Amino acid sequence: MRRRGRAEPGGARSEPQASEGDRLPEAEHSTTARLPVTMIWSYVREMDNWAPFLRGYQSHEKQSDTDSIWVLKGDVGMMTRTVKFHVHIDEWAEPSRVRFTLKGLNEPMQGGGEFRLEPYEDAGAAPAPAQPGWFARVVRWLYRLFAGKTERAAGAGAGPGAGMSRLSFRLRVTPGGPMGPMVDALMKPLMLPVAEELADRIMADLEKRHAQQT
Repeated sequence: MRRRGRAEPGGARSEPQASEGDRLPEAEHSTTARLPVTMIWSYVREMDNWAPFLRGYQSHEKQSDTDSIWVLKGDVGMMTRTVKFHVHIDEWAEPSRVRFTLKGLNEPMQGGGEFRLEPYEDAGAAPAPAQPGWFARVVRWLYRLFAGKTERAAGAGAGPGAGMSRLSFRLRVTPGGPMGPMVDALMKPLMLPVAEELADRIMADLEKRHAQQT
């Protein structure tokens, strides 16, 4: 059964899309900022802007407007793995959604995700509060303790209001092969912190750029 995540103060939302007992590692994080949707879209649609913010990023190479090769490096238990992914953009729905799929080239993995953008001015759009599991909260705390927390502009993550926008990032990864179940168990607790970190880093960089222009 899908369990919704905790609503962060002022509108940011985190949703572990799979419970601790589910097979599929998937997570979603939403955060808000007083920035125009068009500005966020222009930034997100160009992967060169935010690719280095992804945890474990090593490199990426564009092959076309819809295809690219990404190299990520990360620790899985006691092992350090370097994974090369082919990423394909399935949908460009300007200025509200980018949907993609990914496939491992040197590891048996596949998955996908999306960025969603929307105005966040109506109080009726506020998400209902919810709580992730205790284990997800502990992992998030440990992740932030060692990786650090992204510094955001004053008022970031606020609730709905004039000029507010909401960015949501969802990520799903399915490991395969003989080691699939073990990799799955090790990856699952890290999915939510990774999604949170990427969305917050994107917004923090945008807030910095916006402040420099005003």
